[in-house]
Amino acid sequence: MESRNRTFIPILLATASLLGLSQAAVAKTGSAKPVSVFPSPGTLVASDSTTFSFRNIKPGNLGPVRLIGSLTGVHRGSRLVHSDGKGVSVVPNRGFAPGEWVRVSTRRRIRLARHGDFRVRIGRFFGLDQKSSVPAIANRYPRLHSRPDLKPPTLDLLTSTPEAAEGRIFFAPKLTGMTIADKFGRISWFRPSADRGRAQEVQDFRSQQYRGKSVLTFWKGTSKRPDTPRIGSFNILNRRYQRIARFGVGNGYKPDGHEFTISPRNTALVLAYRAVRWDLRAYGGLKNGSIFDNVVQEIDIGTGAVLFEWHSAGNVGLGATVSRPDADNSSWDYFHVNSVDADADRLLVSARKVSTIYSIDRATGQVKWRLRGDGIKPEANDFRMGTGARFGYQHDAERLPNGDISLFDNGSAKSLSTVRPQSSGLILRLLPAKKKGRKARAILVRRFAHPDEPVIAGSQGSTEILANGNAFIGWGSKSRITEFTADGSIAFDATFEQAPVNSYRAHKAAWQGVPPGRPAIASKRGSEGKPPRVWASWNGANQIAAWVVVSGPGPKKLKAVASSAWRNLETRIPVPRLDRLVRAIAYDQQGKKLGQSAVVKVGRQSG
Repeated sequence: MESRNRTFIPILLATASLLGLSQAAVAKTGSAKPVSVFPSPGTLVASDSTTFSFRNIKPGNLGPVRLIGSLTGVHRGSRLVHSDGKGVSVVPNRGFAPGEWVRVSTRRRIRLARHGDFRVRIGRFFGLDQKSSVPAIANRYPRLHSRPDLKPPTLDLLTSTPEAAEGRIFFAPKLTGMTIADKFGRISWFRPSADRGRAQEVQDFRSQQYRGKSVLTFWKGTSKRPDTPRIGSFNILNRRYQRIARFGVGNGYKPDGHEFTISPRNTALVLAYRAVRWDLRAYGGLKNGSIFDNVVQEIDIGTGAVLFEWHSAGNVGLGATVSRPDADNSSWDYFHVNSVDADADRLLVSARKVSTIYSIDRATGQVKWRLRGDGIKPEANDFRMGTGARFGYQHDAERLPNGDISLFDNGSAKSLSTVRPQSSGLILRLLPAKKKGRKARAILVRRFAHPDEPVIAGSQGSTEILANGNAFIGWGSKSRITEFTADGSIAFDATFEQAPVNSYRAHKAAWQGVPPGRPAIASKRGSEGKPPRVWASWNGANQIAAWVVVSGPGPKKLKAVASSAWRNLETRIPVPRLDRLVRAIAYDQQGKKLGQSAVVKVGRQSG
């Protein structure tokens, strides 16, 4: 071995001399850790606008990178340093041609590459980049008197017990708007999805942590006709409900609203869909058919750089799906990714049309294991499913702190005869194989199904395990929210069936907002035996305990005429009398004044 090394070193140094590298650089290159690159070497459907993201390397150490398209030739590129200083993206100065192979040459140790060189193929893209969306539907909820621009949904509270965890409820009927409520169903903040008169859709609204602070996050985009692309963005609001970030996905894709998770690394885990040409004859389709490639990306929020990219096409065969190409030969959504969650050095990816959760290596993009719940294709499952552990068409798979996995089991597909015909929240535990050569096991820890009636959510849904052990369930297409205690009893239950469109997910978390501006007020003099009325609201304030109404003939002659406990986003306050001017004042539980409306004439609205 020693003699072989003595022979190898001069050859390496001679080669380095030809390339213009110093002996120190050679030693450093030979001992360096391998560099990850995305799209991964061998990718079959890279974007024609792709960048190449190199991770696990200091930006200044990357060295020369050469890009050559088999049809478009040499491409020059600029460089984008990643915010964490652990990588750099090479950004070509022009696009690639559909179907061509792109060779990337480096002088680094690249994972899944040989001698620093690798290839990716550009996809042959087809038609629309996005699946169809929900058509625009008018918001039928009534307007607030004090804020006519707001038409928040109404929660029909069925159950609320002391066992419900502390925190605020986050849900968003897609074409209505983002809503924050308490465990009594009272709304404290609402922002309509419509923007400047245009119908818009919101999804995955919740509170997350970003750089150590609580923020609000959501996807928002145009609600489109089935034959036009969806255009949207991911958004972050601070505690004052001000937008501090808005971005999309990278490499020319359009962002999909199924997922927006901020990882512990302060990066964004997001999804995209894009139609690509594919030979579907083996599945009853056309030779020149098309499928939706499902794309998972990790985005550097600060720069917009793509830090990780994974494609379903080329990594998961079409034979895994239980669906078939549509008769009209439209793009086949064979996979339907709907969630991605950070799992240390891996990602958990949930795909509905294959009833499978995938563990994907963040360094290579390779699938490490598959957890398939429907029992239809056991060869596509790396686990034996324990009693009661099966699931189908699931959503929202997450790794829990103790290592278990939570998910929302839609369990409603007619083709999945092995799955119970009821939706539920599910917690599974993955155990190693008992004997060598046997599969690992997935066993049931807990299933949360509604005890009063079988709730069947044909689509959407979420399961969130709270800090106190309760399970918070958003029933997706059933427009219902339920919180279970750890033993399965109901601590909170509410519906919003009047909503024009259901809420994709529902979440619960601590939130303390600081509303912009001042409270709003509207008033009406008494008539036909009815007393005068005042309506007061302060959108985003969740510390209000009481309202006090003051009235008088002049701004400096206002006296208290009525008070009321805070009841909802807008509180209706009966008053015995009103003078010419009126104002509403908000107080907290300790009697501290929080804010006050403008002084307005009775009968006028001020917000």
